Amino acid sequence: MSTFKEENAITYRIAQMQKKWVDTVTPQTQLVRWLVKKDEVRMVKAFSMLEASEHGKLTELFLNFEQPFIGVEDYGKDLVHSWITLWNDQKSRDEVAHANVLPDWDDTPYHNIRKENSEWTFIKCMSSFATAIDPKIILVLNVMPQAYRGTSAFAEWVKKSLKILPSNLKLMVVDLESSQRFRDMPKYINEAILVPDLKMNEAIREIVSSGDTNNPAVGVNLCLLNMAEATNDGNEEQIQYWGSEGVKIAKETNLKSIEATVLIAHGSALYQLKKFQKAMDLFEKAEDTSIEGINEQDPSAPIVLLQSYNIQASTYLYKKDYTKALEYYIKTAAEAKSQNNIMMQIEACRQAAYVAARDYKKGEAYELLQQAYEEGKKVDQTTQKFSSMLLICIKLYEYADENKNEKLTKNIEEYATQIWGEQWKDLSQEEVYQQLLIT
Repeated sequence: MSTFKEENAITYRIAQMQKKWVDTVTPQTQLVRWLVKKDEVRMVKAFSMLEASEHGKLTELFLNFEQPFIGVEDYGKDLVHSWITLWNDQKSRDEVAHANVLPDWDDTPYHNIRKENSEWTFIKCMSSFATAIDPKIILVLNVMPQAYRGTSAFAEWVKKSLKILPSNLKLMVVDLESSQRFRDMPKYINEAILVPDLKMNEAIREIVSSGDTNNPAVGVNLCLLNMAEATNDGNEEQIQYWGSEGVKIAKETNLKSIEATVLIAHGSALYQLKKFQKAMDLFEKAEDTSIEGINEQDPSAPIVLLQSYNIQASTYLYKKDYTKALEYYIKTAAEAKSQNNIMMQIEACRQAAYVAARDYKKGEAYELLQQAYEEGKKVDQTTQKFSSMLLICIKLYEYADENKNEKLTKNIEEYATQIWGEQWKDLSQEEVYQQLLIT
């Protein structure tokens, strides 16, 4: 008989997290900090979503907030607005009407609030709501901003909120082991640190292995997993074996996009072992295979073609072949534009500009940055804030200033100040890149 763990890789890990919570979190806990690896972040979100539903097993009531974090002053106001909007949404009310859980709560004091000290307003609002449900209830506020990139400002907001946190609320946050932002919490804060150690690689293998091994899709995934393990072990022979097996199985699907995906994965594994020419040969095959897929109306082929262009560009750049790197970054930008992937388009343009400058083609670099700047302004401001647009603005401003283009420098100054504030030019490269890292 199969064990519970074998049959329910994800459910088993959720249960582990629930046990970790029960064993560690006390009634006095104010901050619950999940200290996780990058591949465990989604599991924390899944855990909290489950606990917020009728299937939750913990005694606390969970509410999840994914409102983007723009800044310390704005965040509390944004959270209150998000909550009040949800509270007054009839569709949301209808979804939980059967459970009879909506309290008699007056939200009018929290309409049209000011952003000054809005973290206090948010905390007061949620404490009031918890009391309306049941004076004995503990409400867990899971704050996981959509566009959060590990900035210290969010940790500052959490610290300010904890200073005024009443006993019927707990804050829950996610912290990456590799870049801990909540490590230095004040000693007066009662903090519970949960380290789930979920071994998500094993979970993925359990899920894949539970499928029909005669199914080509399952076979391909097993080959990719084995190739990843071989890469971690530095075993080129096993990489070559599982890469070749993966391509053979992928051909059985009659989908060129799957075959090209395996070729890219195979090449990426060899790249990590610094077998650059072998990797490049596979990336070129992936490009040709993707184009065949497009001609055969494979709907996923364009996406894989875009990946093949981008990875070839970065490989050429690593090898300092600036001519080919520039060619492939421009190809990446053009293909991204055709797929309406503006963020990838502007990043490819930015990289192309960097390569052009390294190759002493400053005029071309200037034009590429201008193109990226104009395209990037077409998306919403939150997306712009957490994209490479700041890097583009900083470099383009330098070029425009050198070329005495006062109209462009003024335009960039006004735009960047609106998005990132008056100190936008003073951000270090490290701070900018930290904002671009994925949690």
